[in-house]
Amino acid sequence: MNIYIYGIIDFNKEIKETVTGLNGASIYNIPYRNIGALVSDFDESIPIKDEDHVLEHEIVVEKIMKNFTVLPMRFLTVFDKKDNVISMLNEHYSDFREDLDRLNNMVEFGIKAIWPGAIIRERIENAYKKAQSDLSLSTQSPGKSFIKEKFEKYKIDKEFEEEADRCIAIIDDFFNRFVAEKRLEKLKTDNLLLDAAYLVNKEKQGDFKKAFEELKASPGDLKYLFSGPWPPYNFVTLLPSASHTKSKRLDTFDKIFQHKGLKEAER
Repeated sequence: MNIYIYGIIDFNKEIKETVTGLNGASIYNIPYRNIGALVSDFDESIPIKDEDHVLEHEIVVEKIMKNFTVLPMRFLTVFDKKDNVISMLNEHYSDFREDLDRLNNMVEFGIKAIWPGAIIRERIENAYKKAQSDLSLSTQSPGKSFIKEKFEKYKIDKEFEEEADRCIAIIDDFFNRFVAEKRLEKLKTDNLLLDAAYLVNKEKQGDFKKAFEELKASPGDLKYLFSGPWPPYNFVTLLPSASHTKSKRLDTFDKIFQHKGLKEAER
């Protein structure tokens, strides 16, 4: 029987939470010094249905985080035996302890900002072309024409990114007072202006949500998606060594998070 790990917690005794894990297995704690690994027994002969089991994994972590600080692990992180779990806890104890202290009483919120990227790029292109000389490309050599086209594209791309930076700075300013840490990803696609994760003290959750409502009500043609509170998945600095684990699946986990985030945004 293998061992499935949900996360590392700041507790080294038996847990009394009435939570079941994957396939209805009982959750228990494997203690090491003043921390523990939250686990359940795992039978690999039972088929894994990604979406169902991802949700089971997430439910366990969300319920446990109400009473403990949790460093959530990737979906389907499976160890061969208890000794390997203890070996991992020993190997990374200092890092786990540092993360647990840093993330104590913290939750994660996600913000996505969507803008009309194609329209903005077209507006920049038109303004740039209007400002250029009336020199026709047809009167230039092919080499000069190629260089000019490349330079124009560089200038347009640069201004597009600068416009994105300006908008992101305005969005981010709504939340800066209430966050301990943040992870900002710009322009993952032309239309996804910002994909942000914010680490927020539980006592400031209300302030953070209010700031989002103010942002959403502000003028402009941007749209926003809000999700959370989550366990601090994007702020855990260490994951177990691949040599200890049976498998890792991330794609479905990300899809479930995106789906739940969209549902929360629709409320």
